[in-house]
Amino acid sequence: MSTMPSNHRGPCSFSGHTPFRQERGAVLVITLILIVIMSLLGTFAIRNATQSERSINGIRSAEVAREAAETALRFCEQVAIFDGDGKDYTEYGTATQGLRGRIITTTIGSEFDPDAEWRKSASWTGNKVIKLPADYYNKKPSGSDIDSAQLDIEPRCLIQKIESTSTPKLTGYLITARGFANNAKFDDATGKSVRGAESWMQSVLSRSS
Repeated sequence: MSTMPSNHRGPCSFSGHTPFRQERGAVLVITLILIVIMSLLGTFAIRNATQSERSINGIRSAEVAREAAETALRFCEQVAIFDGDGKDYTEYGTATQGLRGRIITTTIGSEFDPDAEWRKSASWTGNKVIKLPADYYNKKPSGSDIDSAQLDIEPRCLIQKIESTSTPKLTGYLITARGFANNAKFDDATGKSVRGAESWMQSVLSRSS
C-alpha cells in the first residue's frame, strides 16, 4: 500500500528582529543627525549675519566721522582765508563768535612741528578750538529735500599760523579738523574721544613771501 505525500505544512517560526524595525531605527538616527546639522548651520548663519551687521555699522560710522571732519576742514579753511584778507568770517551765524580771534598766532614751522597745538589735548577744550555752527554741518545737501545726518557732536578744528624757515619763506595756516560719528563720546574736560568713530584731517594754506 502506497502512501500519498501530504501537503500539510507545519507553522514556521522566525527568530530575531524584523527588517522593518531595523529600518525604523536607522531612519530615527539619521533624522536626529540631520536635525543637529541643521541646528549648527542655523547658528553659524545667525552668527555670520550678526558679524556682517556689525562690520557694516562700523564702516558707516567711520564714513560719518570722515565726512564730519571734512566738513570742519572746509569751514575752517574759509575762516583762515578770510583772516588772510584781514576779515572775520561771519556766515552761518558766526558774526558774534569772533572766529578770527581764535586763530592761534604762535607760529610753527610745519604740520610736523612737535609744538603744534593740535597735538595737545588741552587745546581742544578751550577758546582756541572752533566748533562748527549747526546751520553749517547739518545743512541740506545741494538739490536735496532730505536733511543730512544730524550729528550729536559738533565737528571742530584748530587753526595755527605757519612760518617756515625755508627759502622762499612760506607763511600760512595749519588747519586740523576732527569729526565724530554718533556712536562716539567726546570728553570736554580732557579733549579726548573715549569711544566710537573719530576722524582727523589736516590741510595747509600757505603763500610765499
